[in-house]
Amino acid sequence: MTPDLAKIPPPSDRSACSSERRHKRFPAYVLAGFIALCPIAALAESNTKQVKRHLLSTIGSERATQGPGNKIVTFNGKTHVVWQDSTPEGYFARVRTLDRKTDSWSETWTLGEGRDNHARPTITIDSEGRLHVIIGGHHTGLQYRKSVRINDASEWKDPVAFGKSTYPVLICDASDTLHLTGRHDQDWKGIDHYIKPKDGDWEHRGLLVKKQDRHEFYGAYHNSLAWGPDHRSLHLSTGFFMGLRGDASRQLLGLHQAVGYMQSEDLGMTWSKADGNPIQTPSTTETIDLLEEGERDAEDVDLPKPGIQHCGLAVDSMNRPYVVYVRHTPDPMRAYLKSPGTDGRWTEHPLGEAIQDNWPEWGFLGCRVSMTDEDVLCLLITLVPREHPEANWSPGIWGRPAFWLRDYPYIHRIVWLESRDSGQTFTPRAIVPHLLEEGTLLPHLEQPTGFNRIKGRLPGFLYIEGLSRYTEEGEVIDNKVYFSEIEE
Repeated sequence: MTPDLAKIPPPSDRSACSSERRHKRFPAYVLAGFIALCPIAALAESNTKQVKRHLLSTIGSERATQGPGNKIVTFNGKTHVVWQDSTPEGYFARVRTLDRKTDSWSETWTLGEGRDNHARPTITIDSEGRLHVIIGGHHTGLQYRKSVRINDASEWKDPVAFGKSTYPVLICDASDTLHLTGRHDQDWKGIDHYIKPKDGDWEHRGLLVKKQDRHEFYGAYHNSLAWGPDHRSLHLSTGFFMGLRGDASRQLLGLHQAVGYMQSEDLGMTWSKADGNPIQTPSTTETIDLLEEGERDAEDVDLPKPGIQHCGLAVDSMNRPYVVYVRHTPDPMRAYLKSPGTDGRWTEHPLGEAIQDNWPEWGFLGCRVSMTDEDVLCLLITLVPREHPEANWSPGIWGRPAFWLRDYPYIHRIVWLESRDSGQTFTPRAIVPHLLEEGTLLPHLEQPTGFNRIKGRLPGFLYIEGLSRYTEEGEVIDNKVYFSEIEE
């Protein structure tokens, strides 16, 4: 879909966050609980002074900064940021640029219109400095756009439609070939792999991952891609969320959940496990390098579904991957950070202990992960209270333990952990003010997906203040969208 940009209202025509939002208010007993945590709150207020933030938009959608694809690119003195706005006319992909020399932000430019809140943009950059953006679909075609000028987001070539995938991840290899992964939308079969050579068209290479034939209905595979230091080694980690067959009650969704990994040394032509054993693609949970798996029988309706969620992937200068995920069964909010040794065997790092030591009353809900050139492993983490009177961590019919939290946006909190010794120890930072009457949600961390290096600094990040729940009929949710950086 190519929008008529003249008909799209500019962001300035929309008001700030709507006063008509409906969410469950902050109960007095929960407020008292937060007051009891005042030493942590005081530390947070002190540390957030190290963070510089800028308000990008006041009309960010309910999913403005969500999605596995990268949304921040820094190159030769400029930082380009993409996100999704919502208006009564629909959902629109936007971009703004920070000139780091003058510390000034550009106006907001519109990249295109999407079908719904799934149609969020992702960005990367090639060796020449050309920007590349994909606007995601939702059982609809993808939209590809390329900047007219080098390192300049103000003008773009006409959009090119191709494929039909959801949740796109976009990266650029050493030859300036673009690689894209996303969920194959016909029968939710698995993960598509597309490539676009520098001067060529988009090509579908096939599926990298698929569900087994016994999983006849809905599937989701939120995946991450990351380059090794040579820009040829390609790493992929993914979640699996699969059911049996469809029914109106959703009882059979998400019965089988897992996290897996595979790597390629030839730009995605062939794949292997961390120990070098080959993987025939498309892989399944039976053939991928499996890090975690859980499955519940359809008849065991009194038992929770596995509650496993993949968070992300980063790779260090030694070509070593680090995969993060969370599991909510048998106990909620169990965080995992794993990496393979030289023998390919995966070992766990003390991420859960670091969270418990620094925020003992809080639990891990999810995170974004990135790596700097200096091998600083950075995790942008969402925490929620371990105790809450309305907590319902049993994944239930949805198979997603965090669904109950959409009614309580104000109890989410965004924090930072970093490791400078390959995940052995962690340093905490409280980087976002915790608002008792407003949600701080959907954090997104800058990742080196193309020729955008993160050198001599820590990665920038995005988040929203507002709501991330589903909209009601006729409702438009307006959120504040912030870009932030840690100043050292």
